[in-house]
Amino acid sequence: MQIIEQFLCGKANNEDLNEDRIAITDDFIALMDGATNRGGSMLAGKTLGRFASETVGAALQDLPADIEARAAIDALSAVLRDKTHAAATAEGRDFTQDWSAPATAVLIYSRARAEIWRVADSSFIVDGGAAHMHFFAQERTWCDLRRAWLQAQMVRGRTVDDLLADDQSWQLLTPLIGELKVFANSDHAMAHPYGFGVINGARLPDRYIEVFEAREAKEIVFASDGYPEVLPTLDATEQALARTLAADPLMYKIHPQVKGLRPGWVSYDDRSYIRFQV
Repeated sequence: MQIIEQFLCGKANNEDLNEDRIAITDDFIALMDGATNRGGSMLAGKTLGRFASETVGAALQDLPADIEARAAIDALSAVLRDKTHAAATAEGRDFTQDWSAPATAVLIYSRARAEIWRVADSSFIVDGGAAHMHFFAQERTWCDLRRAWLQAQMVRGRTVDDLLADDQSWQLLTPLIGELKVFANSDHAMAHPYGFGVINGARLPDRYIEVFEAREAKEIVFASDGYPEVLPTLDATEQALARTLAADPLMYKIHPQVKGLRPGWVSYDDRSYIRFQV
């Protein structure tokens, strides 16, 4: 495997707060996108998303080269569960619900198996083709609701600049989004269509672990959902993001998101990109 290009950038241009991580070993290349805790909770001096993405990225080094996807995800989740418990215990805390614990999306290439494994919503491209993207049903709901709220504010006379300076949709959506976290890794019949997979220490149902055969692949791109469009090169992907942010800084029209730009931010989300030959 040969790395062609890679890039990490936090939304606030502060790498200490960036919850995206890239991990590279002799046998695996992985991209982790830690889940942002909307309440701002920290663990071991890190945001919960960064704690999760760093822990899972470090654990990749200990996986057997020929491990299967199911076993690999189980092993990574177990490491995150144990590290979370140890850190929380040291701080006199406990995550009583799996869905409240540190969590991360993950996208992994296995050299030995020539497979791509995905949990959650990061994107990939094989040999310059169309991006393989995955969207959560409940996230589409939040984006639609946020768009309606923003447009209602504009009808009331607020401008885009007003809303960029004070976008209260985050605070308004937080309680509802918190309630629906119960669908994380849920196999309950009532979870459809809002269930989603994430590495958070709990066992993932098989349907949340995607496996893609990549034996004929020559070049692969991995990107986190900080890129609303993923293209075959970093420069093209960055240019597409810049155009979107310039045209729609609130991120509610072109590629609707659960949040837009804020004062001092360089983008609406952390972002990571890696392109490599196999």
